[in-house]
Amino acid sequence: MARDNYYDTFKKNKSSSLKKIRHFAEYLILISLQKFAALWSLKSNQRFGKWFGELAYLTARKDRGIAAYQLDFSFPELSEMEKDRLVRLTFQGIGKTFFETLIVQRIRKTPEKYITLVNEDVVHKALQAGNGAVLLFGHVGNWELLPTIYEMLNIKGIAVESPVGDNKLDDLLLSVRKSDNIVMVPRGDRSSARSILSCFRNNEVFLFAMDQDTRVKSVFVDFFNKKASTAKGAVTFGQKFNAPVISAFGARLPDGSHQYTFDLLSQAPYRCDEAEVIELTQHYTAHLEKHIRAYPDQWVWFHRRWKNQPDDNSA
Repeated sequence: MARDNYYDTFKKNKSSSLKKIRHFAEYLILISLQKFAALWSLKSNQRFGKWFGELAYLTARKDRGIAAYQLDFSFPELSEMEKDRLVRLTFQGIGKTFFETLIVQRIRKTPEKYITLVNEDVVHKALQAGNGAVLLFGHVGNWELLPTIYEMLNIKGIAVESPVGDNKLDDLLLSVRKSDNIVMVPRGDRSSARSILSCFRNNEVFLFAMDQDTRVKSVFVDFFNKKASTAKGAVTFGQKFNAPVISAFGARLPDGSHQYTFDLLSQAPYRCDEAEVIELTQHYTAHLEKHIRAYPDQWVWFHRRWKNQPDDNSA
């Protein structure tokens, strides 16, 4: 595996000795913002989020550089002005997501006021076989609403997450995502494999992020105009448990509400060979790309998505 060395231009040099201090500061900021956000309506929080995102756009030079670089090869047909506008809107959207998440418990009380589900019968039909299911999502719109989506669908399941590494900060983040319908399992925890096995055996739904380059077993597939290292777990879990794989892609609508659309992407019988792993991972990725192209300002363009490259790729 090779690396796209251009990303080193945007490398962040954070002192490991100051890690605990940073986490404590982040914890205090989150607690303070949570209390502040609780005083205001959802619409007001969305405005605060837009301003917060605008501030991040103006100050986060390296994140802005990553987004601009990735848009260069993802949307080469756009002018520099159009790409810069996309980056700005991306930051504003992330800011809105952040402030909405601070008051997500309020949204959960009457979710139908804020969230529309499209084609949700796909999920219930997929579970009729009794083998559980894999629910794919991307970081588009507000992905932090997914525990609420589980509650709206009346389904149960698990999601694997990567802890920050600070107990107070991790507990705070878990409190925001906490739901009786979905259990957050720490990545690398000894119990994670057992939790995943139980999820499928109990006909539950495993929530799986498919749009980030992480340290998991992956294959290279085409994503926009470049090879991207993509987790193959969605396919391998489907193969192992004869489980259907469904996409659950969100989008923020012009009125500030959210829409989640569900599509069946694959189901048993599977061939259960490596060629199928690549074929289906490419299929899932193409489906996500289509969704991002429909809402290009709502994806996290500053994630280092293409940092790893195949050895024979000179990009």
